[in-house]
Amino acid sequence: MAIDIRLMRYVVAVAEEGGFQRAAKRLLVAQPSLSRQIRDLERELGVTLFERKPAVRPTDAGCVFVESARTVLAETDRLIERTMLAGRGELGTVRVGYIHSAVLDTVPRVVAAMAERHPGVTVDLRENWTPDLDTALLAGEYDLVLSRDMPPRPEYQRETLRPEGLVAVVGESHPLAGREAVALREFAGQRFCHPQHNLAPGRHAYMINALRQSGETFEYRESPVHGLSHLDLADGHSFALVPDSAVGRVPVGTATIVITDDLPRLTLEMVWRRDAVSAALGVLVSTARELARREGWFVS
Repeated sequence: MAIDIRLMRYVVAVAEEGGFQRAAKRLLVAQPSLSRQIRDLERELGVTLFERKPAVRPTDAGCVFVESARTVLAETDRLIERTMLAGRGELGTVRVGYIHSAVLDTVPRVVAAMAERHPGVTVDLRENWTPDLDTALLAGEYDLVLSRDMPPRPEYQRETLRPEGLVAVVGESHPLAGREAVALREFAGQRFCHPQHNLAPGRHAYMINALRQSGETFEYRESPVHGLSHLDLADGHSFALVPDSAVGRVPVGTATIVITDDLPRLTLEMVWRRDAVSAALGVLVSTARELARREGWFVS
């Protein structure tokens, strides 16, 4: 048989208040109505829940009912609260895919802001290359992607989160390692190291175009292994180009140098599917926007 949640609250209130009149006052209901509804419940259950004389107190059956009712009511309140939180985007999981360079500074800051402001939302993070991020986002495996070169698709909503300048990464023995800033032409004839172009096609095209604009020629080497730590920069003749958020986060034995060339900013974008916007995703996007404003990043 089904028992109304309201009646459970009534029985618990009578037990806690030690009487029908005080319980009715607490519940803001008329005492005769309260007494009648509990009597009807007792009749339906076939047990007496309360002794009425000389004082109102639960019977053994009433004690069992009150104990169980408290558990049910607590779970009901929790269910209601969690449902309301989820509806506001304050509870749930957001699956975020990101490129490696985003984890140097941006991703940790976004995750920290979410933990501080929306602790009920879990941010499930996975690193990958842009082509794989694109495939997974289309397939619904991610809710949001942070990338610099996601292809344009009508299915996508996108927003610039953080434009960045370029810095060069060189080995400590490189002739330019002691400089704070250089122009790209000063690397003329040296070897430019970069991940395989098919793994980051947009970023690779951006870097190659920047080098061409310098008017100089360079050697090119695509590294088969992911990560700055695997680039061979110790020969004093090689360099890599990365976003300026990498400053202070490069491998031991390397140094960063600001690039002074007048180049378009290298933008990190938030990309998500137009037809798959959850409340929790909306909270994450809003939090990232707020973070960008606070940190002085640019948001379109």
